[in-house]
Amino acid sequence: MQRHRNSPGFTIIELMLVIAVTAVVVTLAVPSLRDFMIRQRLKAVNAELVNDLQFARSESITRSRAVRVTFRNNEAMTCYTIHTRGLLGDCDCRQPAGTVCPDLPELVEIKTVQVPRSTSVLVEPLDGIGNVVLFSGPKGLATPDAFQVGVQSPIGASLRTTTNALGRPQVCSPGASLHGVVACAE
Repeated sequence: MQRHRNSPGFTIIELMLVIAVTAVVVTLAVPSLRDFMIRQRLKAVNAELVNDLQFARSESITRSRAVRVTFRNNEAMTCYTIHTRGLLGDCDCRQPAGTVCPDLPELVEIKTVQVPRSTSVLVEPLDGIGNVVLFSGPKGLATPDAFQVGVQSPIGASLRTTTNALGRPQVCSPGASLHGVVACAE
């Protein structure tokens, strides 16, 4: 009579089954992880935008002069610069930080933010508004009233930041495309 020994190892079929199940789980998880990372990037870029709009408003009050936020884009990036208002020339955030404003005494670069397109996030003023919001007066009032900036991603998630007449930013999600953010009134 022959005895079979029970070995504590795995058979080749069991190992192949584990590898197949792992491959299926990874295949399903990677796209959702990518989307999660893009959503987090979108939220972070928009949070910085909101802080920068509040900062520009406070700088206009502190400096007792008009402060502008100028938006631009090209094939490599979307960007914006916070700067004092000049009568001649304008600042261009597509240039390296520290060199975005012409060498004019009335133009002072306060901050420049460049968002590479490779991050899959775009920051752009919404159509028909122009590319500049101006904060002025002793209360930091915003011109134009209801200036809107969209922060978009290729996965369909987007945020809209609107400055009201008092210069205070408010954030909403068009079409409720981002969970946890108030849906925009269309």
